[in-house]
Amino acid sequence: MPSAVKTELKDEYAALLKAHPNFIVTHYQGLDVAQISTLRKKLRDAGASYTVVKNNVFSIALKESGTAKDFPFDATMKGPNAIAFSSSDVPAVAKVLRDFSKDNEKLKITAGVMEATYFDAKGIAAIADLPSREQILAQLAAMLNSPATKIAGTLNNVIASLARGIKSVAEKNGK
Repeated sequence: MPSAVKTELKDEYAALLKAHPNFIVTHYQGLDVAQISTLRKKLRDAGASYTVVKNNVFSIALKESGTAKDFPFDATMKGPNAIAFSSSDVPAVAKVLRDFSKDNEKLKITAGVMEATYFDAKGIAAIADLPSREQILAQLAAMLNSPATKIAGTLNNVIASLARGIKSVAEKNGK
């Protein structure tokens, strides 16, 4: 029978998974408290939380939540793991983790789940290469604005040509 502490911890993980269905699993062995605190601050700025988990309890919570049906618990949840939970901008979180792991080789990205789909470390690296939500919105706004700009330019050219034509006729008749 599970202890009350583990049951409470499982419920906490289940609540995190419900609120933040996208997450990235990291192996953090060898990082000191200062490094983890720095990483937590960077992840908070990116809209994520970073939690050290008990592997067995988290695996149970993940199985019960149904967030990722094809998640390889046995291969992924070994050793000291911490999870970056995100509700929206997973590419930004993946970029923070990738950049931090470049400077701190002891942090390893092992797996993740985005939109109920499992990704291995290579998949998370590919997600980190995606543009952020703000960049995508800016690109979309530029594409939507482009036809209106072209139409305005064309109308401006037509009116300017008409004005030049009228001026030319006026100059000819005035002489």
